[in-house]
Amino acid sequence: MISNSESSSQSSSNSNVPSGGGPIRLNNIKGYSNRQNNIIYCPPLLRCTNNNQDEPEHAVVYFGGDVQDIPEMMEENRDTKGYIKFNLDNTAILLRETFPRAHIIVVRPVRMEFTTFSCFDNFVRGNNVGIPDHTPMHYALQHLEELLINITKKLKSMPESELISKLQSSQIVDSEDMHIDILQVHDNATTDEQMSFSCKEDSCNSLPTIASDLTPDLLQNDLQSNNPSTNNSSSSSSSTSSSTSSSTTNQRDPHDLLWWRESINLDTANLSLIGFSKGCVVLNQFIYEFHYMKTLTPDDSSMMKLVSRIKEMYYLDGGHAGGKNTWITARSLLETLCRLNTAVHVHVTPYQVQDDHRPWLRKEEKAFTDLLKRIGCNITRTLHSSDSSLSNLFTHFEVLENFKKYHLAKKHEQNTTDEKDQNNQQQSQQIIQKTPSSSANETANASTTTTT
Repeated sequence: MISNSESSSQSSSNSNVPSGGGPIRLNNIKGYSNRQNNIIYCPPLLRCTNNNQDEPEHAVVYFGGDVQDIPEMMEENRDTKGYIKFNLDNTAILLRETFPRAHIIVVRPVRMEFTTFSCFDNFVRGNNVGIPDHTPMHYALQHLEELLINITKKLKSMPESELISKLQSSQIVDSEDMHIDILQVHDNATTDEQMSFSCKEDSCNSLPTIASDLTPDLLQNDLQSNNPSTNNSSSSSSSTSSSTSSSTTNQRDPHDLLWWRESINLDTANLSLIGFSKGCVVLNQFIYEFHYMKTLTPDDSSMMKLVSRIKEMYYLDGGHAGGKNTWITARSLLETLCRLNTAVHVHVTPYQVQDDHRPWLRKEEKAFTDLLKRIGCNITRTLHSSDSSLSNLFTHFEVLENFKKYHLAKKHEQNTTDEKDQNNQQQSQQIIQKTPSSSANETANASTTTTT
């Protein structure tokens, strides 16, 4: 694995430098009261195509699962270093490729108990391994709002040279840098008892593969059409998609990496909140606080501006080590969520919802999804099956890769539909313009009769 000191000096030639630069680590960002969180930030890959300059920016806020941490911390633990390429830096890159026009904000847990269990104490109360104890109000939304404000201030105040250096020095951890052969681990992991710690307690969560291997053709085409520098590459060169992205980045003027900074304003951006596995407990706490503000303090509108900006909530294979309260099932809470018109997207795998050893996961997820559908919430639910007949930890990891593929495919489908609709409207307008109206014909006939 490349050390931090080596990564900076090798960034100009390393093929693992991500396209667009980043991620950037922002430490000790202040939030509500005395709370602080370390943040991993990625700027957008693409400019927004909307001609409306007043359109709010888009930001994706991610809360990860157990085991997921920065690579150097995962490297120090014998139980987590085998999953080092699934670290939070790589997760940020994957999310940026999933949402190429969004600011990506990965919130690092305030503590990692036993360097394994993610504990989001600043957002939700929990025990020593992060099993949540939800309360009507823990000021999680206030904390999120303050984080977004201070991330914006930090990025705008950071010296330009320092910011460019951080963007250019970031690396993607490849499988060749790992001390353990992941394929060998995959072949041997046929039962949960063979893992070094209990996967039944949802104590291990990760990414499926490195981000550079996940970029689909449709995103590459989008990047090339928005990057004039791509056209300057030699026509005789032939390379993989990852090396092409790297060479494009290196050819670019370093100052071009900062095109997003002048307009960044995360405290007014529309938000998509994503929880993966343990990280879903933060989304659940937000739902408790939605209800508190809408019903118990209806006259206090101070936080409703933030709530109105939360357009989507993504639940990716939610789970934690507790024996209950993995999914919200209280009707009153879900009715409040529904009234906010926030879109809810559920992505699950057999690892969580078809495990007979943890039947409450299946029951709670079904209650959550079914109730939201019955009360008219804008909700989608996707079960991602695995090619393997076995449901193990790796099928849990795959939800992140499958979510990305699913999201980009849906986006591509929507864009295609919009283009067809636009073309049909243009054709209809042309037909109307070429065909004289009946009233015009009658007027013309009347004029002819009068003249005769």
